[in-house]
Amino acid sequence: MMRILAALIGLAAAQHAHAYCVYNDTDRELSVVQEKHPDSMRDERKFRRVLAPKSQACCEFHKLDCNPEGRQNAVVNLEVRILGEPPWVCGYPSGAEPNVKVTGAGTIRILPNSRKSAFPYVVRVRTHDRKDLTGPRGVPCTEPKDKPQPKGKK
Repeated sequence: MMRILAALIGLAAAQHAHAYCVYNDTDRELSVVQEKHPDSMRDERKFRRVLAPKSQACCEFHKLDCNPEGRQNAVVNLEVRILGEPPWVCGYPSGAEPNVKVTGAGTIRILPNSRKSAFPYVVRVRTHDRKDLTGPRGVPCTEPKDKPQPKGKK
């Protein structure tokens, strides 16, 4: 019985071992949209999700719809937005907001900022070989630079 339980736990852990995953560890919804697909026939099937708080979504690295190069170390560019008021955008590398680069089997994790800061959320990125690219503090998510103007204002 213990062997069966251990095998099931191993399968669950291995399920996302070869996929990029986006984890929403915040209290708000998260919009994640893959950049325009290089193959126009696949663009409608690209990675496009709205993640509820405390949820995740993954793309197996060999699926060409959401990882066009089909390799673990391929780089995929995702637009990451924290929905609500005020809205926030995340970027990696810093300054690339709202775009986050992740490898085909890497992870993006959006979390509350544990440091006292004007920025309540941070992005953490790990590569396919689990190398942490964003350091111990992560990269702060910021307010979008292209804020919509209130109606009637110019």
